[in-house]
Amino acid sequence: MKNLNLKKHFFKIVLLIFGIYFTYDYFDNRNEIKNLNYGIKANELRKALNVPIIDEYMKARNRHDDGFFGNGWGSWSKKPNENEILHIWKNVTPSENESYILNKEMDGLRKRNSDGRIMQLNIYSTIIGDSISKRTGRFFYYESEPRMEKELNEKEIDSIARSWNLNYLIKK
Repeated sequence: MKNLNLKKHFFKIVLLIFGIYFTYDYFDNRNEIKNLNYGIKANELRKALNVPIIDEYMKARNRHDDGFFGNGWGSWSKKPNENEILHIWKNVTPSENESYILNKEMDGLRKRNSDGRIMQLNIYSTIIGDSISKRTGRFFYYESEPRMEKELNEKEIDSIARSWNLNYLIKK
């Protein structure tokens, strides 16, 4: 009789075990990512160096058991709403020489202009010794033909950041 009862509830038991495992794995992964020195913990340093931060709505794309743990961050949305600046992705390459601190970062930000076209600003940052950042960039219209691209220097990045009201990105 007991054997029949076990067979009857086997699927429910397996489902419960998998549910517990995936719930634990999800929260364990979030905890591991939260503790990265170059993750959200480094946002204050990023602000001080005029580098885009990891925004609250961004999720880590790489799990802690992957080879590139926590290096990629992304937004679930790919197109900004009106009057919104959407930080769509961030890739972080930490310095392996200095206990995984900030080294190189790449960011993609998008904004919809008044005619409905989506502008994208990519910023490529190199952080030197937690005290200096050097940036280059690229500006283009997302999903638009012909695809006009412009390579940017520090001053041009600051100019776009100023026009988009991203004041923490402007170097003084």
